[in-house]
Amino acid sequence: MDLMTTIWNWRSSRKARHELNALDADELAALARDVGLPLEQLARLTARGVHAGEEMPRLLRGAGLVPERLERTHPDVMRDMSIVCSGCATASRCRRDLDRGWVPVVQRYCPNAETIKALRAERCHAVSS
Repeated sequence: MDLMTTIWNWRSSRKARHELNALDADELAALARDVGLPLEQLARLTARGVHAGEEMPRLLRGAGLVPERLERTHPDVMRDMSIVCSGCATASRCRRDLDRGWVPVVQRYCPNAETIKALRAERCHAVSS
């Protein structure tokens, strides 16, 4: 990542946190309700920055799945996986491993690995039927 991208990411994350902090308690509670997250989780995910969870589509593609198709067929599963990915503590390791093409390595520590495995099994079963 180059310096300008790093600065832009930092500024975007800071702006998002500032906007969230500018909301009063009722507005914040309403936002959390609207997105279906507990208030504490909303704050944690916002603190992760605007690029949190960007690894998930790359991982899905690397596992032979099509994220856009899954969005249509399993929107709730994709939402949950996105939340898990956005809050993952190993995002930088995941990003590096994906950059190297090490999808099987990522699947060893990814908190979404079991869900991805189930989605792949479902896809294989649908293809063979």
